[in-house]
Amino acid sequence: MTDALDTAGRSTPAPARARWQLRLLGDVALREAAQAPVRLPSRAAAALLARLGLAPQRAHAREELIELLWPGVALDVGRNRLRQVLSTLKSLLEHPGQAGAPVLQADRQALRLTPDALHCDVPAFEAALRQGRWAEARALYRGELMPGFFDEWIVDERTRLAALADRLDERLAAGPGLVAALPSTTPSTTPTPPLPEPLPTSPQAAAEAPGSRHLPRYLTPLHGADEVGARLRAELLQHRLVTVLGPGGHGKTRLAVEVARTLAEGGAWPAPAQAEGFDYVAFVPLVGCTSREAMLDAMLLALQQEGRSGEPLERLATLLTGRRALLLLDNAEQLADSAAPVVAALLERHAGLRLLVTSRRVLGVDGEREFVLPPLPLPGPDSSEAEAALNPAVALFVDRARAARADFHLSSRNREAVIALVRRLEGMPLAIELAASRVRSLPPAQLLAQIEAAGSGPQLDALMLLSRSGPRGGSDPRHASMLSVVQWSWQLLSPAAQALLGRLSVFAGGFTLDAAEAVCRDAGDAPVALALDELVAQSMLRSVAGPDSAQARYEPFELIRLFAAAMLPAADAAPRRARHRDWVIAWARNLALDAPLAALRDELANLGAALASARADGAADDAAALAGALTGPLVDLALPPGALRALAESAALMSQAEARAVTRAYLARALFRGGDPQRAAVQADQAWAELPPAGLPRAQVLARLAHVRWRLQRDAAADDWLVEALALAEAALAAASSPAQRAATQSLQASILATRGAIARTRDAAAAIALQRRSLALWTAAGDVHGMNTGRVNLAIALAASTVGCDEALALLDEAIASTRGHGDWQQAGQALNARGEALCRLRRWPEAAQAYRDCIRIAYALPDPLLLTYGLWNLPRALAHLRQPEAATRLMAFAETQALLYWGRLGRGDRHDLRRLQRLCQHPKDAALVAQARREGATLKLGEAVRLALDDRAG
Repeated sequence: MTDALDTAGRSTPAPARARWQLRLLGDVALREAAQAPVRLPSRAAAALLARLGLAPQRAHAREELIELLWPGVALDVGRNRLRQVLSTLKSLLEHPGQAGAPVLQADRQALRLTPDALHCDVPAFEAALRQGRWAEARALYRGELMPGFFDEWIVDERTRLAALADRLDERLAAGPGLVAALPSTTPSTTPTPPLPEPLPTSPQAAAEAPGSRHLPRYLTPLHGADEVGARLRAELLQHRLVTVLGPGGHGKTRLAVEVARTLAEGGAWPAPAQAEGFDYVAFVPLVGCTSREAMLDAMLLALQQEGRSGEPLERLATLLTGRRALLLLDNAEQLADSAAPVVAALLERHAGLRLLVTSRRVLGVDGEREFVLPPLPLPGPDSSEAEAALNPAVALFVDRARAARADFHLSSRNREAVIALVRRLEGMPLAIELAASRVRSLPPAQLLAQIEAAGSGPQLDALMLLSRSGPRGGSDPRHASMLSVVQWSWQLLSPAAQALLGRLSVFAGGFTLDAAEAVCRDAGDAPVALALDELVAQSMLRSVAGPDSAQARYEPFELIRLFAAAMLPAADAAPRRARHRDWVIAWARNLALDAPLAALRDELANLGAALASARADGAADDAAALAGALTGPLVDLALPPGALRALAESAALMSQAEARAVTRAYLARALFRGGDPQRAAVQADQAWAELPPAGLPRAQVLARLAHVRWRLQRDAAADDWLVEALALAEAALAAASSPAQRAATQSLQASILATRGAIARTRDAAAAIALQRRSLALWTAAGDVHGMNTGRVNLAIALAASTVGCDEALALLDEAIASTRGHGDWQQAGQALNARGEALCRLRRWPEAAQAYRDCIRIAYALPDPLLLTYGLWNLPRALAHLRQPEAATRLMAFAETQALLYWGRLGRGDRHDLRRLQRLCQHPKDAALVAQARREGATLKLGEAVRLALDDRAG
């Protein structure tokens, strides 16, 4: 008797009398009892049955199956397809009039197999491995999983199972031994060593290096958190999921951020000390997320993976594999039902992952550790002046009051009022801060009287509901106290500030003064700057420095934003969203070609919100305008998957064929760069069907489609499209009426020439170099800083094809690396370092080449950028082999080969040549056994282990 897997990964007996037998290892075969195999009617039917058979005890959500089987398809189309495939499978598996339970169980939400109805060989193989039945496991593994199927999730499973089979062969060859010789199918709990220090840079560049901006920074001191912070830190080191609970304004986020920072920096709380650290720490704001999709988009955005394609949960799982990571999920209360399955899935798959969650209610996940955040300690009603001064709640009030009025201090005259005030506010940090900001105009005694007199007003249903959604519901009197403070603070605002605060709720992720003026100011209104100043002074907004020190950004506190949204009149909401879209369109169109990437990233959330509201409001023409504005530096800034989906859905509704073509051409390029070639090809075909007849739009569409076609098919015919696009761009340049139009057109010309140079490199090196020189010259003439760095890297790659041009290539790459670091363009810096390694390999300067690849890997791992990381890990082994490190080179290349299959889809002829060349370099008779062992080990490495091996200087 063999075993199957339940949802928790435990083994359960598989019935000997299972009606259907499904074989997925070695081939795909389905048979009923002892009868001949039956033919599965379609590839979709085979994939669906395989997904159910791999986890027979699990209920599979319909939306999840749709995304796996038909990635990117519209949900209504996917539901129809799933119904058709399900109907076909039922007719095959369940004969009319036959007795017994149905094989497939389906409801409106999920599908699952009926227990004991079908037996699959994959769960049986894994169960045999876990229980040490080696011979039985080897007999079950007849070959790789589902040969001939190349869906991403199938390839992932195939690679994992193949690694298990390789270790099984090793185990059988070694003879009797410990079960531990084989990897477990559940994550290991062994901690991973911390990642080495990031690439050294100048102090200014280091401040913007990857990983240094993942946690918010606060300018004010944290009061009364020593003891509670130490306890929270200890809980997080002992438990993998800790949820900090408390009502809004309780200081959950601030405390969680500071504790996470000590762990990120390897410190103890509150004093620095050595401690077990994490190699990746990220802050994920979930404010405004109301669905699983929005939550996953927020997580990908926090990990800087917003433009990567594929099923978001699987993408996250891939990114976190092998990492010792800490994610801080902030404000998850409105997502508890949607968040719990995501959290559970990630924790089950990644032993090195820890999650710190702030919420008003528990998630309800097994293993969740609840950490109820107490209010600040309160002074006794009769505390002396000295005792009160040492109290954290009083200290917080005094500190924030001094920010509003510099001469404020605790004295015998105000001591009783301050003590009564913080006690009335029950030690809630945000409430104390809001009250303290009023000291500029009201003494503490009057503040106390105002708060006690404040009552609940109209239009607060949503906020009341949010307050009641915590684990202790509305019975907690602190909620009413907080509402009194918020409403009282609102009532003290001027009418202009009240109106502005409600209108500002349409922004996502903050805003600038210019943006607020454009979206929120009506005719006859007072200047927005005055109202903003009032809101900041009254602690209703916080002002944060932007990437340009001359431009400040404003961010609302969560509770204040929710209150303001509730106070925005319903009739004004849709017009404000439309004005927000107008502002985003204008912002994108007017971007300078040398705009810093940090400033662009600050507006990603607003760009995504504009695309989402265009879809929700049926404003397809606004979406078309947004797509048309995604040029210049925005082309290289990947949008979140949710924003791309919203844009794709709006494309079908656009009134103009030209707009549809431009939008779909943009989507094709964005999806390809995000690692989704199938959806990119679909969008490219649709764009080609509506190719604009003439002008600059035709040039833009041809340029983007040629880029995608060449990358996908290596079709040299794409060069013909580029020749036409270049002629159209040259005509547009001659007709350009402004410097900005001229610069944008030159940048387009440069991009066209760069793609032509990449195509020419395969057949005419001299022509490729000439094209890349022209490209760089045009980007330089346009003043496109990001394009210039791209041009330097492209020209360097073309020059490095021969040793003659390597010196010039290195000089270009050094310029690109310095420029990209200075502008915070870390992805381009990583690409330049990878190209630098190639040039140094040409010159046989192996130690320097290895260092360049290591620097590339450091950046890619910190971003994280899986594609760039795969290139770095693929190229480093060649340098290591020449440095007489055959074992390390072989181990890394074996790992990189599995990664390349995930992200490249297949290995080209040049890739296979690289593998053969490395094998020859590492073939030494005396090391043959060690190299063979290294190859087997490399195929089963985790990502973090592979990166640490690559960054170990002793390996080179």
